[in-house]
Amino acid sequence: MKNNQKWDNSMSREIRKGMIKAIKEHGLKYWFKEVFWPHYGKLSIALLAALIVVVLLTVEAVNKPRYDFHMVIAMDSAVTYSVTEELRDVITPAVGDVNGDGKIMIDMQIIDLGDQENLEANHQRLQLVFAQSEYTLYIMDDMYSATYCNREYFDPIANYGFTPDEDEDRRMNVSDVPVLWRMGQHIPGEQEFYACICDWTVDGKGDKKLTDAAVRALNAILEAE
Repeated sequence: MKNNQKWDNSMSREIRKGMIKAIKEHGLKYWFKEVFWPHYGKLSIALLAALIVVVLLTVEAVNKPRYDFHMVIAMDSAVTYSVTEELRDVITPAVGDVNGDGKIMIDMQIIDLGDQENLEANHQRLQLVFAQSEYTLYIMDDMYSATYCNREYFDPIANYGFTPDEDEDRRMNVSDVPVLWRMGQHIPGEQEFYACICDWTVDGKGDKKLTDAAVRALNAILEAE
């Protein structure tokens, strides 16, 4: 082991001497072009690329929002910004600081399934959130709640103390709730809304705190004026 270290140190000294000699005789530009780049150029690029990736991932991790609660509003129409902000104001104090970071941040995914220009993309977004255990509260219009609320990833809403719909026990009719009625009043004709809750803990991959937050959020929505 000592012999190897002695050899390594000796070789390092010879390399350094060679570098210094080449720089003194031919200049730094010559050394970089004729010595460094042919031997170490590709390695340097690879190391630099790896360093950039590490820095970007670190920055992204530091700046990534830490949401306390995730919910979805999906319907065959757009939802105005003022109504979503009103809804956010209603549920924020009810949800509270779930992750304990001193802030309350709500991730509210608004999916307009009536947007013909982005129809395919928005349906893909809906399927994507269905597969993510962070999303525990869904508010959907009649058509989409009837389509999706009977799926196995939604639970009978009576389990959480809410009154289920007569036709589907996994959803609750919330059409008469003022804040949700205002959400749909710009839509021509009668608009119905239904709430559904996902409890991913039954599959062993959810967070009970997020399910409890969904219950608190829905109660706050029902009590809001």
